[in-house]
Amino acid sequence: MFATAIYQALRKGELIGLRKSDVDLDARLLTVARSYGHDTTKGGHADVIPMHEDCVPELDAAIATSTSELVFPRQDGHMFSENTKFDGVLKRALCQARIVLAYDHRCRRGRCGHAERHTDDALRRCPSCGMKLWSVPIPRKIRFHDLRHTTASLLVMSGASPASVQRILRHTDPKITMNVYAHLTPEYLRSEIDRLQIPAGTGSPRAPKPTPGAARVTSLLPDSRTAHRAARDPARTTANPTPHPVRPERFELPALRFEA
Repeated sequence: MFATAIYQALRKGELIGLRKSDVDLDARLLTVARSYGHDTTKGGHADVIPMHEDCVPELDAAIATSTSELVFPRQDGHMFSENTKFDGVLKRALCQARIVLAYDHRCRRGRCGHAERHTDDALRRCPSCGMKLWSVPIPRKIRFHDLRHTTASLLVMSGASPASVQRILRHTDPKITMNVYAHLTPEYLRSEIDRLQIPAGTGSPRAPKPTPGAARVTSLLPDSRTAHRAARDPARTTANPTPHPVRPERFELPALRFEA
């Protein structure tokens, strides 16, 4: 079930509701027409998608061992319920595949309490009492639906076009596929940024430095404080107020003076 979820980007309900009649191993076509016991999918329509060649033996084995019309039934042949949790099974499978974050090594002597963390599960001994340390894997935080995200990311990083990924994931809008499901790894982004090629001898443009004798623009108009004082007390104001520099966006062409 997990292999089919990754290869075909199927949702959990679509996998549980998948029937043998929906699988065409010879033509390598998969019809996604229902979710759980409903006669329609989340998108409200049926889709026929191509089957990955490595998924063919997985589905062939699942169909051969199934005792009902379902591809992935329970042991008694009935359908899994919508409340069935597969996250724990997925985490245990990742631990068995050694796809974990790290390992906690704990002393076998309970009263010792020594623990240390490593990236491998090699045999170690307690530095306090000399007993062997148990290695306990720390699984990744993952949900069953994250497998669908994995498919989209792998397809994009493999060079698949956004339109193709959209059709495989059966989205109505390619923006949903790229913004939500395409989680790109740092290694892929590093290889993509290395595609940038700058011609030799060129650099980033810089603003020219001002020359020492550059002209300075000032305004002959009095500032607001001088005008306010002149309105209150004309006798305290001078006839020729001091020029006051202003920002370029405040330039008024009729009243400009240039000073060397």
